[in-house]
This record gives sequence, structure tokens and C-alpha cells, in this order.
Amino acid sequence: MIEGLWSAPITSDRRSSAVPPGPWVYGFTGIGVKYRAEPSALNNVVPRPLEPANDGEVFAYVTEIISQSLSNVEWNLEIPDAVQYHEAAFFVKVVYEGKTYAYCPYMWVDTDLSLLRGFIAGFPKKLAHISYTKLHPLLHGEPRKGVKLGGFAARSYYTLFRVYVELEEDRPQNEIPLRLMGPILLPRYFPALAPGLAEVNELVIFEYDLRCLSWRGRGSIEIKGGPNDVLRYLEPIGEDIEGYYFHLYLKPVKLSTLTNIRDFKE
Repeated sequence: MIEGLWSAPITSDRRSSAVPPGPWVYGFTGIGVKYRAEPSALNNVVPRPLEPANDGEVFAYVTEIISQSLSNVEWNLEIPDAVQYHEAAFFVKVVYEGKTYAYCPYMWVDTDLSLLRGFIAGFPKKLAHISYTKLHPLLHGEPRKGVKLGGFAARSYYTLFRVYVELEEDRPQNEIPLRLMGPILLPRYFPALAPGLAEVNELVIFEYDLRCLSWRGRGSIEIKGGPNDVLRYLEPIGEDIEGYYFHLYLKPVKLSTLTNIRDFKE
């Protein structure tokens, strides 16, 4: 291990590293939907020994994020396009040993820093084009009842998914479905590519502090996917879908191993 280095490239001054050391903090703005999927289908994206919750709850979002390394704040001045990015993701409520967690089977971003930083922690990230309806106070006013928003994520020649939200509240709440699921679980997996190399295959708990403002309403989601993104297992059942527009502040607190695992479901 090289002290003070999170990733290659390796230089004596540490400044060429693709991911500067943290601690990192994050500011999100975006839209999301909470819905139910078929638990038996979710088994295809949830690894043992986890089990999807009986209610099949899923939370999907499309966001923009401002991130900041508290030990490298100059990055926000020198290369802001590296630390400001978009993100889209699915989280499934799962159960392990009687406790509920938010398991992340899919996540997409649009910068190399956020991609590699996620790999290090265990977020299953890919690159994608991501966009959503952004509000401006001098054009749209504040979030309020009746405002409609949409967003999508796309890769290569295919759309991954689309979300739509129509707000039904004028005043914000201080909660979001993701936090109510529990701590985030991540599949941290690095294969042994050759004899003598060690395999890493574990589930890690990502614990965090979070503050948020959220406006709730009705939502819908269209899941499409493609040859390298099999998303059909996340299809919603029923039409009772909640929509959210939200701002949130997230600060990681602890990353620890929950369990080592040896078999992921196909």
C-alpha cells in the first residue's frame, strides 16, 4: 500500500491519481421514484445470502452531483468538470439476518473520477449519458404542486430507463425512501485474473450521514435496458409509484465488510 494514494497513476507528488484521497462529501439534486417489483424477479439481481424484502421495494433516481474531497478542495477550482457529474441508479430493499438494507445492483455515471471512485468502494458503476429536468428559480420558481419533471439514462445506442414525476406538494419534507431502506450494501468484487492473485468477493456496508429536502408526488418509470444492461428483473408491478424531487447532502461515515460471499446469482 502506498500511503495517501487511492488510485493510479502513481507519481511522487500524488497529484496524478485519478481519485484524490478523501474524505469526500456529496450534494445531490434530482428526481426519483419508489415502486414495487416482483421479489422472485429481484432474486436475479440480489446475491446470496441477501433476500429481496417481501414488499419488493425499489428506489430509482436520476441526479446531478457536486462532490468535494475535503483534503483536495482545489480540484473544485481547477477541474470542476471532474468532480461535478450525473448519476443514475437502482436500489433494492433487501433483508439479511433480520435487518433491512438498500442493495445497489446498478449504477451509471458520466465521469472517470466518479466511475473509479465507485469501483474502489464497491458501487457497480458504468458510464452513461444521464439527464433530467432542471429547475431554475427565475424560470420555474420553487418546486411546487403541479410541476412535472422527467429524466433518463442511456448507454451506447439504447435507453436504460426513464422516470417521470409530477409533484403534489408545495412544502418540502425531510425524508427520502433510500434512507428508510437502511444502510447501503455494495457488492465489492475483484476477480483473481491469474494464479497467485487474490480474489475479493464481499458485501460491504456503506454507512452515511444524510440531510435532505424532498417534494413528493406521483411517478412513473419505463425500464428498457439492453444487451449489456439486463434490467427486466426490475420492472414495476402495479401502478402505485411515488415520485420525488430532492436535494440531499451525503457524507460517508463508515465502510465495513458485512460478509464474504462466493456465489453471485446469474
